[in-house]
Amino acid sequence: MAPRLLIRPATADDAEELVRANETAWNAGMADVVDSKLGELAPFEGRVAHYREGIAAVPPGTRLWVAEREGRIVGHATVAVDKALGELNALYVVPEEWGSGVAGALHDEAVAGMRELGATEATLWVVEGNTRARRFYEREGWSADGETKSSMFDIREVRYRRPL
Repeated sequence: MAPRLLIRPATADDAEELVRANETAWNAGMADVVDSKLGELAPFEGRVAHYREGIAAVPPGTRLWVAEREGRIVGHATVAVDKALGELNALYVVPEEWGSGVAGALHDEAVAGMRELGATEATLWVVEGNTRARRFYEREGWSADGETKSSMFDIREVRYRRPL
């Protein structure tokens, strides 16, 4: 039996471990899409300070959760809601937990959180070449709506949408 998974709101004390988990997940998930590693973009200490400050002063309509297993952060999700439209801003899981249900648990919490904040519809942006993430979102009821954009590194992203 796998150790129990806990999904809980992030705290400022989680910042360092959250940044490490985010970096590990991003580097693994984007390895085939981006040449640069997340750690090359900004100093670790600066990212920790940024996360700590952001978690301590979460704006209204925003929620951030961490997934914790055996006292270790193994993923996180962030949402924001403006009026009736929610956005799943981030959902990252460390690679050793891929396929374990962590992403699904975080996703369910994020969807519930957007509903609690009054959203009736939600969007998210996913890297076009990230087929693993795209398959996950499609299984969870999201559909590409035809909108695209270029993000950092000039990576093409596709917008997904779903009713809540």
